Amino acid sequence: MLLLSRRTATGVSILAAAAISACAAASAGEAPVIPDGKTETTIYLVRHGEKMSETERDPDLSEKGRARAESLAVALRDSGVNMIITSNLRRTIQTAAPLAKLRHIRPKVIPIESSVETHMRNIVAEINSHPGATILVVGHNNTIGHIASKLAGGNIGDLCTDEYANLIIISMNKGRATKILLESYGVPDPPSGSCPHLRDR
Repeated sequence: MLLLSRRTATGVSILAAAAISACAAASAGEAPVIPDGKTETTIYLVRHGEKMSETERDPDLSEKGRARAESLAVALRDSGVNMIITSNLRRTIQTAAPLAKLRHIRPKVIPIESSVETHMRNIVAEINSHPGATILVVGHNNTIGHIASKLAGGNIGDLCTDEYANLIIISMNKGRATKILLESYGVPDPPSGSCPHLRDR
């Protein structure tokens, strides 16, 4: 079981020294371009940004959510991301859009169809089919923690409904997780209430 380690500094600029340059970004519609000899897979997992409605099934991002999406693009612009995975819901696609535009990537949409469990398994299978890639996954509060657990072990579970700022970073080599970190980006989340946030678990 891997435990989430935390950094005192926010953002991911400290990863830039080890990041692959922007020239490795995938062209729209193509498989990720993986540099020769790179075997470590890096996965960034985030929940979508804040949404306009809590009652609609497929709402757009709110103004705060769009600002968070822009913050994500700034945080990961030099990270070497060459593949982006979203669900079919607009809030995940819109959260990924600024980084996708910046790095000239057409996101891979993996729809939520028969069940959330099948959706998560399909995402994990897609990640595992691209060893050496640097992948951003934009998901939901009931998928991101479970995807991290499927990749790296442990039992993170659902995120709280008011939790948006987490950036989970997983490093994998030969299909095995070697590191899992908890970072944050954008406007910080409010303090934990009755539902403990991931950083407080």
